[in-house]
Amino acid sequence: MKSNLYFSLFALSLFTLVACTESFGERCRREAREYTERQCPRLIDQYIVMDSMTYEDEPQGFTYHQTVQGELDNDSLLTPEAISTFQEELLARIRKDINLRRYKERGFTFTYRYTSASTGKLFTEVSFGPEEYR
Repeated sequence: MKSNLYFSLFALSLFTLVACTESFGERCRREAREYTERQCPRLIDQYIVMDSMTYEDEPQGFTYHQTVQGELDNDSLLTPEAISTFQEELLARIRKDINLRRYKERGFTFTYRYTSASTGKLFTEVSFGPEEYR
């Protein structure tokens, strides 16, 4: 009986020790993978589907892989003015999102990749680093 208790305590201690050795980057990579497995694909709105989220070491940050569908799945709509407006809206969201605070404090880069549902072609990729969102 005592040996079972000691073994259980040893196993718990070992598990705790191993769990504590995960680096911040490893944790971010795991969280991105788990988010993708649980939440994706996820409909953001009627035109955008979030396919996955990945963690990148260099530059340190998250990449959001999204698909554009429906009426917005059209190259002719991607005028410089439309892209600029879209970038401003994304940046405002990053600045306001309190869930990103710990990542922003570490200077993460947030990258958004938009791919066409009909052609599979990359529409646009937008990145925001600390110099933009601070």
